[in-house]
Amino acid sequence: MKVSNLQYKFIPNSGQLLISEPFLADPNFRKSVVLLCEHELEGSVGFILNHSTEFRTDDIITGLLSSNFPVFYGGPVEPNTLHFIHKSDQKINESFHLGEGVYWGGDIEEVNELLNKKLANSNDFKFFIGYSGWAVGQLQAEIDQKAWWLGHLNHEAIFTDEISEIWPTCVKNLGSDFAYLADSPEDYNWN
Repeated sequence: MKVSNLQYKFIPNSGQLLISEPFLADPNFRKSVVLLCEHELEGSVGFILNHSTEFRTDDIITGLLSSNFPVFYGGPVEPNTLHFIHKSDQKINESFHLGEGVYWGGDIEEVNELLNKKLANSNDFKFFIGYSGWAVGQLQAEIDQKAWWLGHLNHEAIFTDEISEIWPTCVKNLGSDFAYLADSPEDYNWN
């Protein structure tokens, strides 16, 4: 029996990485890796892991935290909001487990307690202004159009200090069919 016209649908899940294809035109997501934190019927939410800002948490909300963290650009939606992910071994109330010991959000007072008691350190947290959001069906449509590739949660890539290496590392982790694209130029006309 011959089976033809098979279509493979890549369905995203919370805790996966969205890796932009190299020539995605949207400047908000050019060579981006997004940690998908929520993918529900109502839509999707995530944070861009590899776009830094000049801000620190004290610039956003003075005195909120006992440490002054760098702040990343989470995405173009609600850029006046502050969010965080963490990998603390200590459970933080109201946080959502994404996989591999990575969590989204939680009680900010508990973050301060963990830091003050030296039960966590600044490398266990990553803060974002704004977030990336998709309406119902929008993310799946973009994946079907090949604007995004789906990758597995990569603990090391999420919390690395080498943010310029996040996108190429995640592309290489997709396998040999993608690895050569990790070194693609910013402008495809340079090829």
